[in-house]
Amino acid sequence: MKPHSLQNRLLLGILLCMTVLLLGGGVVVYRVIGAHVRDEADALLTDRLNFYRATLRLKANGLPAFNMAPAEWERISATGNPDLVQIWVADTGKEIPLRSPALTGRSLPRVALDGERVVFQDHVLWDGRAARLSSLAFAPPREDAEMEPVRIQLVVGRDLVELEKTLDKVRWMLGKTGAGLVGAMLLAARGIIRRGVRPVNVLAEQIGEMPLDDGSRRFGLPGAPDELQPVVGRLNALMDRVGAAIEHERQFASHAAHELRNPLAAIRSSIEVSLSRTRKAEEYEATLESIWQSQQGMQRMVDNLLLLARLESGHHRAEFPAQPVSLARLLKRAWGGCLDVADQKGLRVSWQVDESGGDVMLVPTLFENVVRNFLENAAAYTPAGGDVRIAAGIAGEVCVLEVTNTNPGVSEAQLGESFSPFWRADPNASGHRGNAGIGLALCRRIAETLGGRVEAGLTGEGMVRYRVEVPVTTMPVGSAAPATVRIRESMPIPGR
Repeated sequence: MKPHSLQNRLLLGILLCMTVLLLGGGVVVYRVIGAHVRDEADALLTDRLNFYRATLRLKANGLPAFNMAPAEWERISATGNPDLVQIWVADTGKEIPLRSPALTGRSLPRVALDGERVVFQDHVLWDGRAARLSSLAFAPPREDAEMEPVRIQLVVGRDLVELEKTLDKVRWMLGKTGAGLVGAMLLAARGIIRRGVRPVNVLAEQIGEMPLDDGSRRFGLPGAPDELQPVVGRLNALMDRVGAAIEHERQFASHAAHELRNPLAAIRSSIEVSLSRTRKAEEYEATLESIWQSQQGMQRMVDNLLLLARLESGHHRAEFPAQPVSLARLLKRAWGGCLDVADQKGLRVSWQVDESGGDVMLVPTLFENVVRNFLENAAAYTPAGGDVRIAAGIAGEVCVLEVTNTNPGVSEAQLGESFSPFWRADPNASGHRGNAGIGLALCRRIAETLGGRVEAGLTGEGMVRYRVEVPVTTMPVGSAAPATVRIRESMPIPGR
């Protein structure tokens, strides 16, 4: 029997319950039968006591005697369970030499009297047999009416051998019946349990045969118990999530391969053109510059992919160093990579950075990634001559960054999708210039890691606005920078 089998555990539990119930019921039945048998034995003993009382007479010589022939005594004593009869003078306790033939040379104990009531007492005979005694005190009839009445104590007993044999038979029958019932009920319970757990076995087979690459198949148990239906529903919901995750991974890998293929193709094309004939040093330098830019874009995309994969796999609970940071310096450093694009497109940039609260404690390596992606996204997609507004500050214990730019023609619904990996407003656009559609997805995951959130929408003027909020700890101006701390868990924004 397998100890960890559900079926065997149920059978064992049923066996224990049935055994306890039958054992308890058997004890009760045995006690009831035993009490009834003993009551019947006491009733028979009382009848015998009354019989001897009716035959006892006080002779003229002052001695009691049973009014029966010697042959009657012999008949009574010849039975398999002869009566044990003995008498005493009740008031003095003097033994009278009158007893049944079965007590020849032996005596019974005097039983303590209780008025005129019949008293019963258990006794062990000289040969070890158990016996039951009954006793009564009374004044027998006198042959001479002028004689003084004498109270006699009469004791009548019988051994309990037959009674014990009867009770032994009852115990054996109860045990045999109980064992048979346990066996029959176990067989019935086994069949019922097997039938009951059959849907579980069917479900286990379905789980073992379920291909993970087939998102259309689902689990089904028609006619299964109601208790299993939620399990089936949860498994199907899990399969939906697994299928969605697998499809997401496929799309992710496909998009990543596509985005890497374009810059690699550009690098290969540049190298092939350069090697097709001898060129001037300036031309080789321009080719190397183009290859270097493509490599930088690839490196940037690979770094973002690795960071996104790291955060998606649960590393958001790993330690990230939090350090005191000047918000204005961090923004200006991140904007430095966008200056060339902004100048070429003639963008009008306005700043509104509040640093009145001093430096803030945050994770610069992660938060700067969010800032850089927001700013580069605005610089890349704002139409020429458009506006870019950068606002940042501390509200309570939350750092808020808003980047607003002229709408290049995206809708509110498209902004909601912009946080999906590899999403672009123009699906035909190529990412060989570094815009692979990963940055905003990475921003959302970083914000969640830091216990914050990101959102995108249109302003009342129709401009595109991206907003990020992350919890921070402010440091008053002039205060000493504390030792570097570690963020082990996501810290939720207060009141959010």
